[in-house]
Amino acid sequence: MTYYADLTPYSYDEVDSSNTLLNVGWLSREHGYRTGEAPEGLIEALAKLAERKVNMQRGMHFCELCPSFEVARENTSRGNTFIGSGEIRVPGREGAVYAAPAMIVHYVESHAYLPPEEFIESVLALGSS
Repeated sequence: MTYYADLTPYSYDEVDSSNTLLNVGWLSREHGYRTGEAPEGLIEALAKLAERKVNMQRGMHFCELCPSFEVARENTSRGNTFIGSGEIRVPGREGAVYAAPAMIVHYVESHAYLPPEEFIESVLALGSS
């Protein structure tokens, strides 16, 4: 998967320019990322968003952070939800929309990735509405 630093302008695919799309969670083993304990409810809220992913592409993504291809292959789904392709979109502050790979669920749950606070707040607010 392509790496993009958190909160940089989204450029993976053509987008509707009426919103400011920002990258979150486009991780790579070659780049460090913020880690920590996920706030209560974040993983489940992300998993729920992944059930309604958008921008599905051909093929699938395997996690580069997993210790082996076999382990990564096992992590392309979470329960009955395929997370090896597609994105979640989360409305944020001031018209921003965050674009994250569906694999962000796995990154947070299995690799202790801690997304930016403004993204976390938006996901949790969306999950509680």
